[in-house]
Amino acid sequence: MKEYKLKDICEELHISNWTLRNWYMWEKKALSDGIITETQLPQPIRPEHTKGTPRIWTEDMVEQLKEFQRNIVSGRNGIFGVYSNPNYKNTKKYAKLHGGNDGTE
Repeated sequence: MKEYKLKDICEELHISNWTLRNWYMWEKKALSDGIITETQLPQPIRPEHTKGTPRIWTEDMVEQLKEFQRNIVSGRNGIFGVYSNPNYKNTKKYAKLHGGNDGTE
């Protein structure tokens, strides 16, 4: 079984480590807000519980991340726009979902 470290994962998915970090932060926030009820991203394995040890993903985990990447809606008003777009509450999408002012008046 092949093991992947952060650098390997990012190269395989053609993303930066910051993007991968954002995915995990978005999921954590969505879980705490009740938007989703179960995790969609695989949790990396930490061989030792000490600070500075590398996180390791397996091949199955890489496939789950690829599936997540294929299904994510990108852009500032995508599925995680509420977290990445500071003006999300002024968008028409927010107004449509929450019945509020879209900021155009």
